Amino acid sequence: MNRKLLWSNFRLGITALILSGIITTLVACSANASGDELITILNPAVTEKLAERVPLAPRLDKLEGKTLYLVDMNYEGILGTPVMGEMQAWFAKNMPGVKTVLKLKSGSYISDDPALWKEIAENGGDGVIMGVAG
Repeated sequence: MNRKLLWSNFRLGITALILSGIITTLVACSANASGDELITILNPAVTEKLAERVPLAPRLDKLEGKTLYLVDMNYEGILGTPVMGEMQAWFAKNMPGVKTVLKLKSGSYISDDPALWKEIAENGGDGVIMGVAG
């Protein structure tokens, strides 16, 4: 694909994005003027505020005798992906002294799962490998 065509497609995409924002704003304004219920519009603009910085957990000195949770982030839906199962099989074959627990995170890959984090903490999970794979 040549640069001119790429640039043209990019401009078309940006134009469509701007127009959709304008249309959404007009709909919200006309709903307000008519006395109908207002809708909430999220601004996709990037904020200048930095996210809270959380330090990484300390690295384990060894894996032997430890419990690792293999957490599938549920990126592809309820069935998860076979990657974490393959990792669990690898650990069983190559590092049998490492206990692995395979878990599928509830909700979508972007939602929190406090019950899972609590389970890991209460059951003595020494480490977590989280994966998004296909």
